[in-house]
Amino acid sequence: MSYNKNKRKQPQQEQKYPLGLLLPIIAFLAIIPLITMMHNYHTNLEQFEWYTTYADTTDFFLYFKMVWIIIACVYVIFCMLYLFFSAEKDPLWIRQLIPMAVYCALALLSAIASKYSSFSFSGIFEQFESVWVLVGYGLMVYYSFYIMQNESALKRTMNWFMIGIAVMAFLGLSQVFRHDFFQTSFGQSLIKPSTYTDPLVFNFEPGRPYMTLYNPNYVGFYVALTVPVLLTLLFAVKKLWQRIASALLIVAMLLILFGSQSRAGIVALIFSLFVMLLCMRKVFIKNWKIGAAGIVLVVAAFFLVNNMNDNVLISRLQGMFTSESEYYALKDIQTNDNDVTVVYQSADQNAAENGKVTKEDKLVIKMLQDSKGADYFELKDGNKKDVPFALSEDGVNYAISDPRFPFTFCVSRDDTFQGFILTIDGYQWYLSNLMNTEGQKGYYCRGGNSAMMKLARITDSVPYLDKHYKLANMRGYIWDRTIPLLKKYFFLGSGPDTFIIAFPNNDLVGMYNSGHINELITKPHCMYLQVGVQTGVLSLIALLIFFGWYLIDSLLIYWRCHYSEYMTFIGVGILGAVIGYLILSLTNDSCVALSPIFYTLIGIGLGVNHKIRKDMAFVFEKQKQKKQEIIT
Repeated sequence: MSYNKNKRKQPQQEQKYPLGLLLPIIAFLAIIPLITMMHNYHTNLEQFEWYTTYADTTDFFLYFKMVWIIIACVYVIFCMLYLFFSAEKDPLWIRQLIPMAVYCALALLSAIASKYSSFSFSGIFEQFESVWVLVGYGLMVYYSFYIMQNESALKRTMNWFMIGIAVMAFLGLSQVFRHDFFQTSFGQSLIKPSTYTDPLVFNFEPGRPYMTLYNPNYVGFYVALTVPVLLTLLFAVKKLWQRIASALLIVAMLLILFGSQSRAGIVALIFSLFVMLLCMRKVFIKNWKIGAAGIVLVVAAFFLVNNMNDNVLISRLQGMFTSESEYYALKDIQTNDNDVTVVYQSADQNAAENGKVTKEDKLVIKMLQDSKGADYFELKDGNKKDVPFALSEDGVNYAISDPRFPFTFCVSRDDTFQGFILTIDGYQWYLSNLMNTEGQKGYYCRGGNSAMMKLARITDSVPYLDKHYKLANMRGYIWDRTIPLLKKYFFLGSGPDTFIIAFPNNDLVGMYNSGHINELITKPHCMYLQVGVQTGVLSLIALLIFFGWYLIDSLLIYWRCHYSEYMTFIGVGILGAVIGYLILSLTNDSCVALSPIFYTLIGIGLGVNHKIRKDMAFVFEKQKQKKQEIIT
């Protein structure tokens, strides 16, 4: 006999929590994701030679979210002190929380041990997910688990969550239909100080929503976290207006998802809804008309947005599952103390040499000055044989006569650059040993914003990704350079929020080949790699155990439920949201705009699961007592 059918026989003694105790959970779910405010700051990254953007920059979507996450977590600590000491409530602990506690402890140790601990404690450029935020996620998991074990608190919190979703839906729809609220004078007055009079212009594609989430790629995350919960609310709530509100928000979120062009978001949502369908199979069979109408609405919304954006959704989904092998003739450029070595192998040369790079593919360049200060060049191949070159008809550029190296080069002497320019396949590389400052020696290459740097020497890579840099929308290259870092940062990582420092941002050749030239790689576009590099592989293992334990426990519960109670519906909705988020995390990072929602939901899910299991044990015990009474 099921837990739901016997629940009415249980004593109902739920703890009533005032709004003040629910406030941090509501803030994480509905308020903090909305925070958007201008913040001018100094990056402190100019100490790194690869940092190629301005040291003073502006943030709108991340910094103040970090600040309010920390404030909310401090408030949580006071709430827990009140509950445990003033209200004399007993603390509660379950084994499933142990891996999360281990992760938080390792994150804190990583921050302390990091070479760049100042960034780990304060947050970094374009991220602002400091160690206090990471520990705050763990704290909110526990607090949500502790509080959300009764129906009244859960209902009250879900109502506020829906309000937050409604505001996000308004913002997202205004962007989908190209009337962005943040481009109105009133919208801009809310996110910038009154002293700042210049109009703000965000560089997002027209019709592609970003809401308050920093990047359109994160819109898929938000939809995956909200639609499964909204869907279960259709069945969980009793009032007609609440069901209508949930249905309208689902339609709005789907329009926003399709408008964001998030292929991974669409795939993740489909998979999470499929798991929910299996768990709630009896509910959907009983309400098949609602299910059929929902499918029609989803398909209609998909094609509406697809047609509004010139068939972009279908094209992007088709491209998601194709990845052709790529070949890059330029293998490497080494900025050595005495020369510049270029490794170049055309496709024909590659075939002739059976895919191996040999000394024949190396060009060694030296720029020298004679006794009168005139510039001249020495070019040799890897076998130390002279490579011929001659001055072109323009009297400026030199052309290499050797067919192995179809390059041109010229001297550059002006106020901004002293050295030579090497042109390879139409792209100009600025190289010099004449602009060294104190402590610098040898040749350097100029990156974006005139930063002079020694180019990275890449020794470890992933063979498959080496030929698929453009895999998953050009993530292949980033993953190819990130995965080898896991060995280096196995135990404690590079430190929270320091991925930008750990990544070889001076690998200009790899960035050129992959289409990332003159960019800064600030994140790995994979939450699991992000955790593994920043706080260590051990912390990643702990986090994966935490996620896996929750998923297995939830599937065991919701596969057997009959879904006649509010908490069981919300529990399976949260399971769907967590599944969608974890799938999206394969191609996206943890972010202060969305992770607070995720960790709060998984904490609520743990609390709901714990309550359901307790009730199931209560029912089982009652049944056992009845059988004994009958026997006696």
